[in-house]
Amino acid sequence: KQWYQRRVAITAGIAVEQRIPFLNTLETKVSNQNEAKIKIMAKVGMLRIDRGELGEIEDLIKNLEQMVDKLGEVTPVHGSFYELSAKFYKAKGDYNNFYRDSLRYLGCIDINNLTSKQQQEHAFHIGLSALLGDKVYNFGELLAHPLLEALQMACPWIVELLRAFNRGDMNKLEQLQPQWKQQPDLARNEVALKQKCALLGLMELTFNRASSNRSIPFAQVAEAVKLPVGEVELLVMKAISLNLVKGSIDEVDKVVNLTWVQPRVLDLQQIAKMNERIQDWAAVVEETVKDVESQIPELLCN
Repeated sequence: KQWYQRRVAITAGIAVEQRIPFLNTLETKVSNQNEAKIKIMAKVGMLRIDRGELGEIEDLIKNLEQMVDKLGEVTPVHGSFYELSAKFYKAKGDYNNFYRDSLRYLGCIDINNLTSKQQQEHAFHIGLSALLGDKVYNFGELLAHPLLEALQMACPWIVELLRAFNRGDMNKLEQLQPQWKQQPDLARNEVALKQKCALLGLMELTFNRASSNRSIPFAQVAEAVKLPVGEVELLVMKAISLNLVKGSIDEVDKVVNLTWVQPRVLDLQQIAKMNERIQDWAAVVEETVKDVESQIPELLCN
């Protein structure tokens, strides 16, 4: 009962400047209850971020991460930790870590407990971080998340843009330019966005080819990613350095030999293409088996 009354007091309107001392006092009284302590520490961290006090938050996150790891299975407490972590990285402008921890936060909560406005705000900022993060090349998890429905209603162009990036669709990127250039963060990073979409286009081109047919002329790569042929080699080198693809470049014959593409969460369209390739492979195997079986008598005679 006493714990409940204190929780009510926190939400009932304690002055902002009094909340942190109050929570610090409360923390000492629940020091033996790890889950309660983590939630209080996370709340203190979020209040400090709101006040612009970022200096100690990174150490706080490291300490909380160790405490959360000891809990074992995922609990609602993990949600409090990832909410704090995502808020910290958002304040720092760290798109990659914000994207990662925001998805983890959403995985720990019931999004139906968020208001429509909260869902839209979360989806918008996560979508921006996916586009702007220089290490984010997997959009499948976000595109499959129910939260995206809220964004589809509020800001449909950014959902289209995310899907275009997931396919590496440079044409769609250009079509949507009037919309995304109105968003300051995207407009400031136009060059990086186009390079990222081209890299995803290279990944998609590789993925859509059978493993036995991944020797691709520079001209075909250039056509797929809408770049001059002279820029293809640099693009492929960039993709290899980021571990998005593996392979080699034949500068003499102007051919890219790709042997591997980084695994991603696939959308339904990509899954359908993979199914087609599996069916083609199965047909080739069946034909090979028939061919071998037809030659067995001849082999036995010899």
